[in-house]
Amino acid sequence: MNKTEMLKLLVLIERIYTPFRIKNDLVHYFFDHCQEFDYEMAIRYIKEHIRRSPYPPSLRHIASKCSIHPLTAEMYDSRYWEKEYVLSNHVS
Repeated sequence: MNKTEMLKLLVLIERIYTPFRIKNDLVHYFFDHCQEFDYEMAIRYIKEHIRRSPYPPSLRHIASKCSIHPLTAEMYDSRYWEKEYVLSNHVS
């Protein structure tokens, strides 16, 4: 995924989840980790996530569904996204 595609995803997430804000450091962080993602898979996953969750998707969940290379990490607790979201709101 290129930077323009990644920004489209972040803008979509920001429009749906109003507390989510795109910041410069967030863009750099996402881009460092999202270059191996398939854009079409990511957009489909995010749209599905929007339909079922009141919280924005975590990078970890996007990676588990959209990485070109299979991930070797084990599945995370279903509430991990909530913990990650809450923690991200306390980081400046």
